[in-house]
Amino acid sequence: MYSIGTELKKIRNENKLSQEEFAERINKRTGLSITKGMVSKWESDTTEPRTRVLRAIAETFNVSLDRILGIKIENTTSSVETLAAHIKDEVTEEQMKSIRDYIDFIKNQHD
Repeated sequence: MYSIGTELKKIRNENKLSQEEFAERINKRTGLSITKGMVSKWESDTTEPRTRVLRAIAETFNVSLDRILGIKIENTTSSVETLAAHIKDEVTEEQMKSIRDYIDFIKNQHD
């Protein structure tokens, strides 16, 4: 089961900060009054931060709120389908294969 507290602890550990340093970094950037005790309660899932605090954490540590909240959005449209949707004229199977081949070629150039 997903836990905001576990994710916050991961973010803190990625930044090599103690709970106190984590709180201080947020406070310095935002002017909030986060304490080490609050961070401890969040990480143990005793309480959850308020929305404005979650936003402050996201901004301070350059992470998305989706990550903090455990939201995963699946992209069900492939890049080829997206590209094909922008082509106004009908595309033959042969032309679509050429489009796929070109996309693969471009991807492989950057690997």
